[in-house]
Amino acid sequence: MGPKVSCAAEGLLHGVVGSDTDENGWTRPQRFTAGQLKALGSCRAWHPGLYRQLAAATAGVSLQFETDSSNVWLEAEMDPMPRGSAAVVADVERYGTGVTPPYDGFSADVDDVHLPLALPGEDGLVSFCVDVAEAPEPGVQRLPGMGGASTHRVTIWLPCLGGCEVRSVMGDGTFIEPVAERGQLLVLGDSIAQGYVTCDPGLAWPCRLAAQLGLDLLNQGVGGQVFQPGALVGMAGAVRPEHIVVEFGANYRFEPCQAGRVEQEVRTYLYEVAAAWPEVPTWVMTTLPYTEVAYPNHPRSCFAEVDAIIRRCAARHGSMRVVDGSALLDAGDLERLLADDSDHPGPAGQAMLAERLGFVVAARTEDEPLRRERALSLLSRSGEKGLPLMETLRRGVGEVLLAQRGCVLLRATDGMQMLWATNRKLARQAVRCLGGARVTCLLGSRTTAADVARELGAEGCEGCLSYSFRGVSAPLGETSRDIRVLTAAYEGQILEHYAHPEYLEPGELARALEGGRVLGGFEDGRLCAFVGEHAEGSIGLLEVFEGSRRRGWGQALLAAKVAQQLDEGVVPWAEVWPENEASRSLMEKAGFSCAPADGMWFIS
Repeated sequence: MGPKVSCAAEGLLHGVVGSDTDENGWTRPQRFTAGQLKALGSCRAWHPGLYRQLAAATAGVSLQFETDSSNVWLEAEMDPMPRGSAAVVADVERYGTGVTPPYDGFSADVDDVHLPLALPGEDGLVSFCVDVAEAPEPGVQRLPGMGGASTHRVTIWLPCLGGCEVRSVMGDGTFIEPVAERGQLLVLGDSIAQGYVTCDPGLAWPCRLAAQLGLDLLNQGVGGQVFQPGALVGMAGAVRPEHIVVEFGANYRFEPCQAGRVEQEVRTYLYEVAAAWPEVPTWVMTTLPYTEVAYPNHPRSCFAEVDAIIRRCAARHGSMRVVDGSALLDAGDLERLLADDSDHPGPAGQAMLAERLGFVVAARTEDEPLRRERALSLLSRSGEKGLPLMETLRRGVGEVLLAQRGCVLLRATDGMQMLWATNRKLARQAVRCLGGARVTCLLGSRTTAADVARELGAEGCEGCLSYSFRGVSAPLGETSRDIRVLTAAYEGQILEHYAHPEYLEPGELARALEGGRVLGGFEDGRLCAFVGEHAEGSIGLLEVFEGSRRRGWGQALLAAKVAQQLDEGVVPWAEVWPENEASRSLMEKAGFSCAPADGMWFIS
């Protein structure tokens, strides 16, 4: 049975800023504005000839429609593969990473079913069909479930390594109707964004991410590209994305470059993105894991500084969130994840990158105050085991990175993060994709702690006890004692006498003193003891000088600290190592209660 209905492909295009149609009805999709194409081919570009070729690729472009047809045909002509794409394909074949041809073509999604790669037949048609008894001919793909009078949504993905022209979509049903455009995900990047080397244009990570977000995709990835100021000309009025992903940086490792100039380019480019879409959540990736098997880093490259440059420049803009690219692919599994023993994710790498990036976007799309509010609501129902993190949140400390049922992650200080988890899988995802602190305080089970330790590559985890004060008033302390709020002038004395300076992060003590969080005991006008708080709000830094011990200073200072915190409306709490019998006894005498054992763990 042949075609009964036909529709011009031009009217079904998604993921384009425009298209060119000739007198014979052949349409060439355009991912870039005329101004952008001019900028990509200008003398300011690193490789203008390469960029012009790869800008013609149809990466992320799709035809979307509904139909009741059982068989669908697309008239299409693929361009010869550009030299930039061909060079990467040659690397794939040279290094034998298990990725096999064909490397590009057309694929389709029918409702929730993805169909594998298809190529045009000798008649120039890409065919997708069902309801035939015999096996499909070469270049023909069955659409599971299509047929009869049912209506199905079809997305046909166009090639990503090169370009193509399309003319008509035909079917053997009664209608082919375009699908309305949805909100848009804009991806700005290099060959990693363009889709090298997934071997299926519909399974490239930008396509997968757009599907997770329920958005259409505009993929402006161009192989070899770097942060190029001026490359967004004409885009502000032409595109209104709901999310933006910026993925650049990998190509700085191949050529000589100076950090000062790169920083200026990154700063200017990100400023142009923020100026064009000031309210749009923008996810700026640092560079992904890579190998130097195929291409060692250039000895005069500033690549080692690129990630820090990206972080600094993105931090200037409230709409931008930095995504740690090193967490998006497992560095220990690159042989399987990369297609070319260099930089480009193969099919498995594309899937992992999309899944993890989607997790980050879903976790952090809301503003931080909303995440913090949800985290407090979740922790309020967790009992004593969640109290340390809840009190840290109530003090306004740190940034909530994740607040979902079963898991809350807080970046508390530069050197520590706090994690409450009842969902082990979610805990692993959280620390894998969002965490990266030197020390993790986990509130949860022993098995969850072991999972997180393995995920972080730590040797193990150490249990700690959590004490909290639930009284209505502070324990009694001697009112005649000279106890004062210490200033920065005492920093040297504190560091000299504190038994565990390794517990302090750089600058932590100075900040505590500046905030009035450290109390000191004085005998005859001289400092003889002190107590303070760690950055997350737990009572600590308790030290009594030699010669003043066994005189009640520990109990007096603890009572004074509890009174200070109660006056501020927070619940006093402390972390105590199980073997520290003196501190445990002091806490119990002061009226503190201990949370159930095996509920707090430190991982480093």
